[in-house]
Amino acid sequence: MMQTLHSLSLSQLLVRYRQLPAAEHLIGRWRAEFIGPWWLRGSAGPSIALSGMPGWYGKRFVDAQAAVNLRRRGGQLLELLPMRYSAQPSWLDGQPCVALDYGQATRRPWRWVRDELRQLDPQHCLCLTFVDLPGLRRLGFPFLLVREA
Repeated sequence: MMQTLHSLSLSQLLVRYRQLPAAEHLIGRWRAEFIGPWWLRGSAGPSIALSGMPGWYGKRFVDAQAAVNLRRRGGQLLELLPMRYSAQPSWLDGQPCVALDYGQATRRPWRWVRDELRQLDPQHCLCLTFVDLPGLRRLGFPFLLVREA
């Protein structure tokens, strides 16, 4: 599956996202993988590190509304930047998705970030990150979440 997603352009990934249902049964730990063309995969990690989350590993969905980001430091996974999530219309196409919101009380730039999830299969979610700033709100940056536990 990863090879297929790596070979898709950004526009092809957005088309694929539009075809998927909202994510379900998320509770547990999910590892993140960067997907898409080489330039997008190569810039994702440094961009996240510059925004204050170096070593980003993925997400843990705690219950039916709360999640937290996971960061690898040394041999440990640390939890940071809690989020709330719920079913909402996608910023991309208005269709259902699971949207994660960091809230206005969190530090910048995360208060402007929204992640959206749709289900590829029971073990994979195709996700988009949006930044709610002028010129960026309609531009989704894709990544994959892979169920671990």
